[in-house]
Amino acid sequence: MATNTAASLQPPLDTQAWLNGVRSAWQRSGLRITGPRLRVIETIVSYHAPFSAEQLYTDLCAHNEAPGRATVYRTIDQLHESGWLARIHGATGEEGYVPCHPGHLHHLVCTKCGQVMSFEGCNLEELLARIAAETGFSVEGHLLQLFGRCANCQNTLP
Repeated sequence: MATNTAASLQPPLDTQAWLNGVRSAWQRSGLRITGPRLRVIETIVSYHAPFSAEQLYTDLCAHNEAPGRATVYRTIDQLHESGWLARIHGATGEEGYVPCHPGHLHHLVCTKCGQVMSFEGCNLEELLARIAAETGFSVEGHLLQLFGRCANCQNTLP
């Protein structure tokens, strides 16, 4: 586990850079860049809040030449496993995905509008070491999500 003592907020996702990064990663790993896969990733970057696999499939079906359900789900799985999608756990238990760049990131999730902001850096090593010592558990990783209201939602009525 890398040690990062200061948290730094990531800039908003550059959708073109994300699309180019995914395409390059697919080429390097030998995955074919097919029309259906391109439609999946182009739809992913159009979302402004976490999306579910079923929501993505439904939205793609609203257009001509929608990819098959298996293609949508396999593409999401591949993107998540390779770090190009982060799984977000909502405050009320729902799950969704947001595009991100590979790396160790954590997320701030707005409980009102659903906006997700990524940040890197966490100073949890001391806490994790203490928990491991107290429980005998070998900690191999962690997931950190913080819930609250973004700056825009703080300034609006409930």
